[in-house]
Amino acid sequence: PEAQTNYMQIRESIVNCDDLCSLSTLTEENVLEVLRQRFYKHKIYTYANKILIAINPNKFLPVYYNPMYVKMYENQPLGKLSPHIFAIADVTFRAMLNRQANQCIVITGESGSGKTESSSYLIHCLTSLSQNMYSSGLERTILGSGPVLEVGHCYVMLLKPLM
Repeated sequence: PEAQTNYMQIRESIVNCDDLCSLSTLTEENVLEVLRQRFYKHKIYTYANKILIAINPNKFLPVYYNPMYVKMYENQPLGKLSPHIFAIADVTFRAMLNRQANQCIVITGESGSGKTESSSYLIHCLTSLSQNMYSSGLERTILGSGPVLEVGHCYVMLLKPLM
């Protein structure tokens, strides 16, 4: 009974783990189990400290992307709310304003992993955040970045190693 209770506690902590760095035992098996269990519960975002891991659900999850979520994550420290791409957008946007310096979000993954979808959600969130602070100049810049991101993606895919 005690071993089973301990197993259930460990399993529950794995399922509810928002940040992989908070695992008491950081092994490949535990990381994969956390991601697997979160995916089964439609929790497609997980942090690894300040890095957001997104697993493509291959279907639209409307609860994640309504305008209420943009507002909910606005001005919230990373980790206060459940992991979300809007949290990354907000933290990056605030860093740009506070530091008066360019910021960069790197999106990487295999073909079909959801990079384009993630980019469009980021652009949507950044546009919404910028509407509160600036005239349409910044908004136009953000919205105009979509085609550049796509061209860059295609270009990177065509690059061959020089060696």
